[in-house]
Amino acid sequence: MFITVHAAAGALIGTEITNPCLAFAAGVLVHFLMDIIPHGDHELGKRFFGLLNKKISEEEKFKSLAAYGLVDYIVLVLFLLYSIKNFYFAKNDGVVWAIVGSIVPDLLVALYILTKSRYLKWFFDFHNWVHHLWLNRIKNDIPLKAGIAMQLAMMIIFLFLLNRINIMGPFF
Repeated sequence: MFITVHAAAGALIGTEITNPCLAFAAGVLVHFLMDIIPHGDHELGKRFFGLLNKKISEEEKFKSLAAYGLVDYIVLVLFLLYSIKNFYFAKNDGVVWAIVGSIVPDLLVALYILTKSRYLKWFFDFHNWVHHLWLNRIKNDIPLKAGIAMQLAMMIIFLFLLNRINIMGPFF
């Protein structure tokens, strides 16, 4: 799932959970719950660059994932800048730590891919297991275009809810 969608979910969590530790933990939990949902990114690096049916080297695969990741993180930075500029609650501890918790799992996976650290292997394996909980049952991921559309719809809903909270206050 796009890191920005995880961050937006984290921001929503943080508006309701003000304790930084609980907000961080809730962000991590929601990250994994969202990753269970098929979102079209299985073999994303290859799909993103039209290489799905081509045999590519590990270096080419790594470069395609890095390019995709760079775009994903640029959009995340734009979302964070938008949030800081427009949402009064964006600097609240709960919001900040829920966002951090919601993106840390993917950062740890990226760190593992870069370092192959034996200390992160278990986390990488767990993250992949979560990603495949539902995919293994349906035997195939949804099409990439459908996954992107679903994630854009989720992002629009999250932004709508964040704007609503900005105007009317938290839900609870």
